[in-house]
Amino acid sequence: MAYFLKSGKSFRVSSKEAMDLHEQLPAGNYTIKEDNFGNLYLESIDSFEIKGKTYGDHTKNADRIMNTFLDRPASTGVMLTGEKGSGKSLLAKELAIKGASLGMPTIVINAPWTGDKFFSFLQQIDQPSIILFDEFEKVYSSDEQESILTLLDGVFPSRKLFVLTCNDKWRVDSHMRNRPGRIYYMLDYKGLTNDFIIEYCEDNLKNQTYIEKICAIASLFSQFNFDMLKALVEEMNRYDEAPEEALKMLNSKPEFDEGNKYQIEMEVAGIAVDQKHLENKEWSGNPLQSQVRVEYKVFEDGRPYIEPAGKRTSSHDDEITQIVGASDNDEWDWESAKFQPGDLTKIDPKVGKFIFMNKARQKLVLTRIKEKQSYYYDAF
Repeated sequence: MAYFLKSGKSFRVSSKEAMDLHEQLPAGNYTIKEDNFGNLYLESIDSFEIKGKTYGDHTKNADRIMNTFLDRPASTGVMLTGEKGSGKSLLAKELAIKGASLGMPTIVINAPWTGDKFFSFLQQIDQPSIILFDEFEKVYSSDEQESILTLLDGVFPSRKLFVLTCNDKWRVDSHMRNRPGRIYYMLDYKGLTNDFIIEYCEDNLKNQTYIEKICAIASLFSQFNFDMLKALVEEMNRYDEAPEEALKMLNSKPEFDEGNKYQIEMEVAGIAVDQKHLENKEWSGNPLQSQVRVEYKVFEDGRPYIEPAGKRTSSHDDEITQIVGASDNDEWDWESAKFQPGDLTKIDPKVGKFIFMNKARQKLVLTRIKEKQSYYYDAF
Protein backbone atom coordinates (compact mmCIF):
# COMPACT_ATOMS: atom_id res chain seq x y z
CA MET A 1 0.00 0.00 0.00
CA ALA A 2 1.35 3.44 -0.95
CA TYR A 3 1.29 6.51 1.28
CA PHE A 4 1.47 10.14 0.18
CA LEU A 5 3.80 12.40 2.17
CA LYS A 6 2.94 16.11 1.93
CA SER A 7 5.72 18.72 2.10
CA GLY A 8 4.46 22.26 1.51
CA LYS A 9 2.31 22.03 -1.65
CA SER A 10 4.04 18.87 -2.83
CA PHE A 11 3.14 15.23 -2.31
CA ARG A 12 5.62 12.41 -2.51
CA VAL A 13 4.89 8.69 -2.64
CA SER A 14 6.34 6.97 0.41
CA SER A 15 6.08 3.69 2.23
CA LYS A 16 4.76 3.44 5.76
CA GLU A 17 8.17 2.21 6.95
CA ALA A 18 9.86 5.32 5.53
CA MET A 19 7.50 7.59 7.45
CA ASP A 20 9.25 7.28 10.80
CA LEU A 21 7.83 10.22 12.74
CA HIS A 22 9.00 11.37 16.18
CA GLU A 23 7.44 13.95 18.45
CA GLN A 24 10.92 14.75 19.79
CA LEU A 25 14.41 14.44 18.39
CA PRO A 26 15.89 11.19 19.79
CA ALA A 27 18.99 11.41 21.96
CA GLY A 28 22.11 11.09 19.87
CA ASN A 29 24.62 13.17 17.93
CA TYR A 30 23.74 15.15 14.82
CA THR A 31 25.26 17.62 12.41
CA ILE A 32 23.49 20.23 10.26
CA LYS A 33 23.26 19.84 6.47
CA GLU A 34 21.63 21.88 3.69
CA ASP A 35 19.77 20.41 0.72
CA ASN A 36 19.73 21.71 -2.85
CA PHE A 37 16.77 23.94 -2.07
CA GLY A 38 18.49 25.69 0.84
CA ASN A 39 16.57 23.80 3.53
CA LEU A 40 18.45 22.77 6.66
CA TYR A 41 18.19 19.28 8.08
CA LEU A 42 19.91 17.07 10.65
CA GLU A 43 22.06 14.07 9.86
CA SER A 44 22.97 11.46 12.47
CA ILE A 45 26.66 10.97 13.26
CA ASP A 46 28.42 8.48 15.52
CA SER A 47 27.80 8.80 19.22
CA PHE A 48 30.71 9.89 21.39
CA GLU A 49 32.55 7.17 23.26
CA ILE A 50 35.11 7.44 26.07
CA LYS A 51 37.37 4.43 26.35
CA GLY A 52 39.11 3.52 29.57
CA LYS A 53 39.40 5.43 32.81
CA THR A 54 39.10 9.21 32.89
CA TYR A 55 41.52 11.26 34.96
CA GLY A 56 41.33 14.69 36.52
CA ASP A 57 38.15 16.70 37.12
CA HIS A 58 36.30 15.92 33.88
CA THR A 59 33.48 13.91 35.45
CA LYS A 60 33.05 16.32 38.36
CA ASN A 61 32.98 19.33 36.01
CA ALA A 62 30.56 17.61 33.64
CA ASP A 63 28.19 16.85 36.54
CA ARG A 64 28.31 20.45 37.75
CA ILE A 65 27.72 21.93 34.30
CA MET A 66 24.78 19.63 33.63
CA ASN A 67 23.26 20.25 37.08
CA THR A 68 23.55 24.01 36.54
CA PHE A 69 21.91 23.78 33.12
CA LEU A 70 19.01 21.74 34.47
CA ASP A 71 18.57 24.17 37.38
CA ARG A 72 18.54 27.38 35.31
CA PRO A 73 15.41 28.54 33.48
CA ALA A 74 17.33 29.92 30.50
CA SER A 75 19.98 28.65 28.11
CA THR A 76 23.51 28.22 29.46
CA GLY A 77 26.80 28.82 27.68
CA VAL A 78 30.06 27.01 28.45
CA MET A 79 33.47 27.75 26.91
CA LEU A 80 36.27 25.18 27.10
CA THR A 81 39.67 26.56 26.09
CA GLY A 82 43.13 25.07 25.79
CA GLU A 83 45.50 23.63 23.24
CA LYS A 84 44.88 20.29 21.53
CA GLY A 85 45.21 17.33 23.84
CA SER A 86 44.56 19.38 26.97
CA GLY A 87 41.28 17.67 27.86
CA LYS A 88 38.60 20.11 26.72
CA SER A 89 37.26 17.73 24.05
CA LEU A 90 36.98 14.95 26.63
CA LEU A 91 34.78 17.16 28.82
CA ALA A 92 32.63 18.07 25.81
CA LYS A 93 32.17 14.35 25.09
CA GLU A 94 31.22 13.67 28.71
CA LEU A 95 28.57 16.39 28.53
CA ALA A 96 27.12 14.87 25.35
CA ILE A 97 27.05 11.40 26.93
CA LYS A 98 25.38 12.72 30.09
CA GLY A 99 22.90 14.65 27.97
CA ALA A 100 22.03 11.51 25.99
CA SER A 101 21.33 9.63 29.23
CA LEU A 102 18.75 12.36 29.99
CA GLY A 103 17.21 12.17 26.51
CA MET A 104 18.99 15.27 25.20
CA PRO A 105 20.33 15.31 21.61
CA THR A 106 23.70 16.92 20.81
CA ILE A 107 24.04 18.95 17.61
CA VAL A 108 27.67 19.39 16.53
CA ILE A 109 28.33 22.67 14.70
CA ASN A 110 31.42 22.25 12.50
CA ALA A 111 30.56 24.81 9.81
CA PRO A 112 30.01 28.60 10.21
CA TRP A 113 26.22 28.57 10.32
CA THR A 114 24.70 32.00 11.04
CA GLY A 115 21.62 34.06 10.23
CA ASP A 116 17.90 33.86 10.85
CA LYS A 117 17.47 30.58 8.98
CA PHE A 118 20.00 28.88 11.25
CA PHE A 119 18.59 30.44 14.41
CA SER A 120 15.02 29.52 13.47
CA PHE A 121 16.06 25.96 12.67
CA LEU A 122 17.58 25.51 16.13
CA GLN A 123 14.48 26.95 17.77
CA GLN A 124 12.30 24.40 16.03
CA ILE A 125 14.08 21.85 18.21
CA ASP A 126 12.04 22.97 21.21
CA GLN A 127 13.41 20.42 23.67
CA PRO A 128 16.47 20.80 25.92
CA SER A 129 19.48 20.15 23.69
CA ILE A 130 23.26 20.52 23.59
CA ILE A 131 24.69 22.70 20.82
CA LEU A 132 28.40 21.93 20.50
CA PHE A 133 30.52 24.46 18.59
CA ASP A 134 33.75 22.54 17.93
CA GLU A 135 36.94 24.66 17.52
CA PHE A 136 34.77 27.76 17.55
CA GLU A 137 37.45 30.36 16.81
CA LYS A 138 38.69 28.39 13.79
CA VAL A 139 35.27 27.73 12.27
CA TYR A 140 33.86 31.23 12.82
CA SER A 141 35.57 34.42 11.65
CA SER A 142 35.43 37.57 13.79
CA ASP A 143 32.33 38.89 12.01
CA GLU A 144 30.62 35.50 12.16
CA GLN A 145 31.36 35.21 15.87
CA GLU A 146 29.61 38.52 16.49
CA SER A 147 26.48 37.23 14.79
CA ILE A 148 26.35 34.32 17.26
CA LEU A 149 25.99 36.70 20.22
CA THR A 150 22.23 36.94 19.65
CA LEU A 151 21.91 33.18 19.96
CA LEU A 152 23.92 33.14 23.20
CA ASP A 153 21.91 36.02 24.67
CA GLY A 154 19.02 33.60 25.15
CA VAL A 155 16.41 35.70 23.35
CA PHE A 156 14.85 32.54 21.91
CA PRO A 157 12.39 30.55 24.02
CA SER A 158 13.90 27.04 23.87
CA ARG A 159 16.57 26.05 26.41
CA LYS A 160 19.94 25.01 25.05
CA LEU A 161 23.30 24.12 26.57
CA PHE A 162 25.80 25.88 24.30
CA VAL A 163 29.27 24.32 24.52
CA LEU A 164 32.12 26.08 22.72
CA THR A 165 35.59 24.54 22.46
CA CYS A 166 38.51 26.66 21.31
CA ASN A 167 42.30 26.43 21.24
CA ASP A 168 42.98 30.16 21.62
CA LYS A 169 40.63 32.11 23.89
CA TRP A 170 42.08 35.43 22.70
CA ARG A 171 40.67 34.79 19.22
CA VAL A 172 37.16 34.59 20.64
CA ASP A 173 34.99 37.71 20.38
CA SER A 174 35.72 40.01 23.32
CA HIS A 175 31.98 40.38 23.98
CA MET A 176 31.91 36.76 25.09
CA ARG A 177 34.57 37.23 27.76
CA ASN A 178 33.50 38.29 31.26
CA ARG A 179 29.84 38.00 30.19
CA PRO A 180 28.25 35.22 32.27
CA GLY A 181 24.90 36.13 30.73
CA ARG A 182 26.22 34.71 27.45
CA ILE A 183 28.96 32.31 28.54
CA TYR A 184 28.16 31.22 32.08
CA TYR A 185 31.16 28.93 32.61
CA MET A 186 34.68 29.20 31.19
CA LEU A 187 37.21 26.44 31.86
CA ASP A 188 40.79 27.10 30.77
CA TYR A 189 42.95 23.99 30.43
CA LYS A 190 46.58 24.98 31.05
CA GLY A 191 48.24 21.57 31.34
CA LEU A 192 48.23 18.56 33.63
CA THR A 193 48.66 18.78 37.38
CA ASN A 194 51.18 16.65 39.28
CA ASP A 195 48.33 14.66 40.85
CA PHE A 196 46.93 13.87 37.40
CA ILE A 197 50.36 12.72 36.13
CA ILE A 198 51.03 10.57 39.20
CA GLU A 199 47.61 8.88 39.05
CA TYR A 200 47.95 8.11 35.35
CA CYS A 201 51.49 6.76 35.77
CA GLU A 202 50.48 4.59 38.72
CA ASP A 203 47.85 2.99 36.48
CA ASN A 204 49.83 2.72 33.25
CA LEU A 205 53.62 3.02 33.71
CA LYS A 206 55.51 -0.26 34.08
CA ASN A 207 58.64 1.14 35.77
CA GLN A 208 57.16 3.43 38.39
CA THR A 209 60.53 4.52 39.71
CA TYR A 210 60.44 7.10 36.89
CA ILE A 211 57.24 8.85 38.06
CA GLU A 212 59.10 11.64 39.86
CA LYS A 213 61.29 12.26 36.84
CA ILE A 214 58.23 12.42 34.55
CA CYS A 215 56.76 15.09 36.84
CA ALA A 216 60.06 16.96 36.58
CA ILE A 217 59.99 16.72 32.78
CA ALA A 218 56.41 17.99 32.73
CA SER A 219 57.61 21.14 34.47
CA LEU A 220 59.81 21.84 31.42
CA PHE A 221 56.67 22.63 29.43
CA SER A 222 54.36 25.57 29.96
CA GLN A 223 51.48 23.25 29.06
CA PHE A 224 52.23 19.54 29.38
CA ASN A 225 49.10 17.93 27.92
CA PHE A 226 47.58 14.47 28.01
CA ASP A 227 48.75 13.58 24.49
CA MET A 228 52.34 14.15 25.62
CA LEU A 229 51.94 12.11 28.81
CA LYS A 230 50.21 9.21 27.05
CA ALA A 231 52.85 9.02 24.30
CA LEU A 232 55.73 9.30 26.80
CA VAL A 233 54.41 6.46 28.99
CA GLU A 234 53.69 4.32 25.93
CA GLU A 235 57.24 4.79 24.59
CA MET A 236 58.85 4.12 27.98
CA ASN A 237 56.85 0.92 28.42
CA ARG A 238 57.67 -0.28 24.91
CA TYR A 239 61.45 0.20 25.14
CA ASP A 240 61.97 0.05 28.92
CA GLU A 241 63.83 3.35 28.98
CA ALA A 242 64.04 6.55 31.01
CA PRO A 243 61.77 9.46 30.09
CA GLU A 244 64.61 11.68 28.87
CA GLU A 245 65.61 8.95 26.41
CA ALA A 246 62.06 8.58 25.12
CA LEU A 247 61.82 12.35 24.61
CA LYS A 248 64.74 12.29 22.18
CA MET A 249 62.51 10.55 19.63
CA LEU A 250 59.03 11.84 20.50
CA ASN A 251 57.47 14.94 18.98
CA SER A 252 57.43 16.59 22.41
CA LYS A 253 60.31 19.05 22.70
CA PRO A 254 60.56 21.59 25.55
CA GLU A 255 62.72 23.80 23.34
CA PHE A 256 59.71 24.28 21.03
CA ASP A 257 57.72 25.66 23.93
CA GLU A 258 57.59 29.45 23.69
CA GLY A 259 57.03 29.69 27.43
CA ASN A 260 60.09 27.59 28.25
CA LYS A 261 62.14 30.23 30.11
CA TYR A 262 64.06 30.06 33.38
CA GLN A 263 65.35 32.64 35.81
CA ILE A 264 69.08 32.25 36.53
CA GLU A 265 70.56 32.32 40.02
CA MET A 266 74.20 31.43 40.59
CA GLU A 267 76.63 30.90 43.45
CA VAL A 268 80.43 30.89 43.26
CA ALA A 269 82.62 29.91 46.21
CA GLY A 270 79.63 30.17 48.53
CA ILE A 271 78.81 33.69 47.37
CA ALA A 272 75.73 34.45 45.31
CA VAL A 273 76.26 36.42 42.15
CA ASP A 274 74.03 39.48 42.14
CA GLN A 275 71.43 39.40 39.36
CA LYS A 276 72.70 42.67 37.92
CA HIS A 277 76.15 41.13 37.52
CA LEU A 278 74.84 38.40 35.22
CA GLU A 279 75.06 39.10 31.51
CA ASN A 280 71.78 37.22 30.98
CA LYS A 281 69.23 36.81 33.75
CA GLU A 282 67.11 34.28 31.84
CA TRP A 283 67.78 31.07 29.92
CA SER A 284 65.65 29.08 27.44
CA GLY A 285 66.09 25.41 26.71
CA ASN A 286 65.83 21.91 28.15
CA PRO A 287 67.85 21.54 31.39
CA LEU A 288 67.82 17.76 31.03
CA GLN A 289 69.47 17.75 27.62
CA SER A 290 71.17 21.11 27.01
CA GLN A 291 74.27 22.85 28.30
CA VAL A 292 73.67 26.01 30.31
CA ARG A 293 76.28 28.75 29.96
CA VAL A 294 76.28 31.71 32.35
CA GLU A 295 78.40 34.87 31.97
CA TYR A 296 79.05 36.77 35.20
CA LYS A 297 81.35 39.51 36.54
CA VAL A 298 84.52 38.57 38.46
CA PHE A 299 87.55 40.36 39.90
CA GLU A 300 90.96 39.65 38.45
CA ASP A 301 91.60 37.01 41.13
CA GLY A 302 88.44 35.14 40.10
CA ARG A 303 86.22 36.25 42.99
CA PRO A 304 82.61 37.17 42.07
CA TYR A 305 82.20 40.88 41.62
CA ILE A 306 80.77 42.51 44.77
CA GLU A 307 79.31 45.96 45.08
CA PRO A 308 81.24 48.21 47.54
CA ALA A 309 78.80 47.95 50.42
CA GLY A 310 78.95 46.70 53.98
CA LYS A 311 75.94 44.51 54.58
CA ARG A 312 75.01 40.86 54.43
CA THR A 313 71.73 39.76 52.85
CA SER A 314 70.11 36.54 51.71
CA SER A 315 67.91 35.84 48.71
CA HIS A 316 64.18 35.07 48.86
CA ASP A 317 64.78 31.32 49.18
CA ASP A 318 67.38 29.25 50.98
CA GLU A 319 69.09 27.85 47.91
CA ILE A 320 71.53 30.77 47.58
CA THR A 321 73.05 33.03 50.23
CA GLN A 322 74.22 36.42 49.00
CA ILE A 323 77.11 38.17 50.75
CA VAL A 324 77.60 41.83 50.00
CA GLY A 325 80.77 43.01 51.68
CA ALA A 326 83.21 45.87 51.36
CA SER A 327 85.54 45.55 48.39
CA ASP A 328 88.27 47.51 46.70
CA ASN A 329 88.16 48.91 43.21
CA ASP A 330 89.96 46.04 41.51
CA GLU A 331 89.49 45.56 37.80
CA TRP A 332 86.76 43.11 36.79
CA ASP A 333 85.98 41.02 33.72
CA TRP A 334 83.41 38.55 32.44
CA GLU A 335 83.77 34.91 33.44
CA SER A 336 81.95 31.97 31.87
CA ALA A 337 80.46 29.06 33.83
CA LYS A 338 79.18 25.93 32.11
CA PHE A 339 76.70 23.40 33.45
CA GLN A 340 75.96 20.05 31.79
CA PRO A 341 72.87 17.85 32.28
CA GLY A 342 75.11 15.51 34.29
CA ASP A 343 75.69 18.32 36.81
CA LEU A 344 72.01 18.30 37.83
CA THR A 345 71.73 17.47 41.53
CA LYS A 346 68.12 18.26 42.45
CA ILE A 347 64.74 18.84 40.76
CA ASP A 348 61.67 20.38 42.34
CA PRO A 349 58.87 19.71 39.80
CA LYS A 350 56.23 21.58 41.78
CA VAL A 351 57.87 24.94 41.13
CA GLY A 352 59.96 23.95 38.11
CA LYS A 353 63.34 24.37 39.83
CA PHE A 354 66.58 22.70 38.63
CA ILE A 355 69.75 22.86 40.76
CA PHE A 356 73.19 22.17 39.28
CA MET A 357 76.68 21.84 40.77
CA ASN A 358 79.57 21.60 38.29
CA LYS A 359 83.13 20.33 38.76
CA ALA A 360 84.33 23.88 39.50
CA ARG A 361 81.90 23.87 42.49
CA GLN A 362 79.81 26.56 40.90
CA LYS A 363 76.11 26.33 41.74
CA LEU A 364 73.27 27.16 39.37
CA VAL A 365 69.55 27.37 40.11
CA LEU A 366 67.11 27.55 37.19
CA THR A 367 63.54 28.42 38.17
CA ARG A 368 60.83 28.24 35.57
CA ILE A 369 59.22 31.57 34.72
CA LYS A 370 55.53 30.87 34.51
CA GLU A 371 53.21 33.07 32.52
CA LYS A 372 50.72 34.79 34.78
CA GLN A 373 47.38 33.42 33.65
CA SER A 374 45.19 32.92 36.70
CA TYR A 375 44.02 35.13 39.50
CA TYR A 376 43.27 33.91 42.98
CA TYR A 377 40.86 35.56 45.34
CA ASP A 378 41.73 33.93 48.66
CA ALA A 379 43.17 37.22 49.90
CA PHE A 380 39.78 38.86 49.62
